[in-house]
Amino acid sequence: MKTIIYWTLVVIAVAIVSCSENNEDRTIFQRLSYIQPEGYKDSLLMGRLEVFENRNTMSGRKIQLSVAVTPAHIRDSLNEPIFIIDGGPGIGSFHQSYFYTEMDTLYRRYHDIVYVDVRGTGKSNPLNCLELQTKSNPQEHFLDPYPQQELQSCIEKYRDSVDFNFYKTKYIVEDLEDVRQWLGYEKINLLGVSFGGKVSLMYMDHYPESINRVVLHAPDAPNIDHVSNRGKYAQRALDKLFDFCMNDSLCRSNYPNIKEEFHSLMNRLKTTEVREEIVLDNATNQLSITWLPVARKLANMLYQDDGYVQIPYIVHEAFLENYKPMFNAMGIANTDTNYFMAYGMWLSNICAEDVPLARENYNVDEKETFLSDYLYQTRKTACDTWIVDPVEKSAFKPVVSDIPTLVLSGEFDPTLPPETGAKIVSSLSNGQQIIIPYMGHMFADLSNLECYDNYVLAFFDNDISTMNSNCFVEMKPKPFKLPPIVDKTN
Repeated sequence: MKTIIYWTLVVIAVAIVSCSENNEDRTIFQRLSYIQPEGYKDSLLMGRLEVFENRNTMSGRKIQLSVAVTPAHIRDSLNEPIFIIDGGPGIGSFHQSYFYTEMDTLYRRYHDIVYVDVRGTGKSNPLNCLELQTKSNPQEHFLDPYPQQELQSCIEKYRDSVDFNFYKTKYIVEDLEDVRQWLGYEKINLLGVSFGGKVSLMYMDHYPESINRVVLHAPDAPNIDHVSNRGKYAQRALDKLFDFCMNDSLCRSNYPNIKEEFHSLMNRLKTTEVREEIVLDNATNQLSITWLPVARKLANMLYQDDGYVQIPYIVHEAFLENYKPMFNAMGIANTDTNYFMAYGMWLSNICAEDVPLARENYNVDEKETFLSDYLYQTRKTACDTWIVDPVEKSAFKPVVSDIPTLVLSGEFDPTLPPETGAKIVSSLSNGQQIIIPYMGHMFADLSNLECYDNYVLAFFDNDISTMNSNCFVEMKPKPFKLPPIVDKTN
């Protein structure tokens, strides 16, 4: 009996060692090396894949794509890896690695998590335009966001080393397919966020045999025009926010006339030169405040719940001619360079894709919204300087696919609202859309976030029958910001 037990244990040990060796022999461990980034307790795999900038001729300048993988914890029963594809365009994916490596390890239990800083972003030869990505003084927040001189300076910086025509979405997709093959994966899952949704859809269209399942968070798409409709979408989100405020007892009691105050503030900043004096770093700054840059900031604050819950307070105080909360929200004291998004890559992509589509669809009704056609006009003007070849009109067709796809849309999204998600799903035979009631474009402080993560993982693992989508209703924001309590005893 002891002999049988002994040999049984030997067989099990050999099997475990063999399994471990097979796992460590996987391609990712050969291509990549373990690195522990600063601030991480765990390590992840990192490496570089060299691709041609010009994928048409496959010659000339090369780009070093930064590739990283958080390996699955349980490696003897692996599911398909999850490729994280971030937004912008112009944002690399590696910044997401801390969450999946250190914070929420459910995703990596049975899945490798893969991050590729796509060409022109992150650590993949980023096309940064440092002057555009830096506000050197507070007044710049109220000026043209894309000054001609700064655009020209960035163009000159890359004139002899970069061809802006090769930062279109189709080249990003081809790079990602190269990464998939290089890492030895047969099929992969995609988690595309915003612009990453557009990348994911085009990946589905070009390489369907490489894709298992797809989750699209507030996705863009080749046939979606969010630039010429941005005023309309932002107005929709703002109206919903004010209705939400009126249905919240504390918000309503503190800001009973918020809609009227908003329109009064807007009219004041449109018709009157409002000048404010602020002191930063012991220096006095005279600010000239105009409406459209303020409107743009308010539209951006609708992106996330931690921003939109502050809007009634900011509007109310500005109505009372206290602009300090608004200045704080705009970050006018911040003169640090923003490296999060590479503006050169962003311009190269949108000037070839988004802006040409917007030019075709532009509707003068945008001017009737609080944001007017500000985003369309400023981006169109920037693209008149940042010259690239537009994509062919055939590139604007909807993606038709039978790959299982989950689309998650935010009811408060000011840029890609539920109607655009519904339009995307309409051509996906195995597509499903869920509208998250209190989410903007992204989320920050919503409660019950485990609902989101558990549902997404269940979808990737084809186990959605165990989940109830009603949990998304419980993802709620923190309370609206209220005016400070004034001590009336003195």
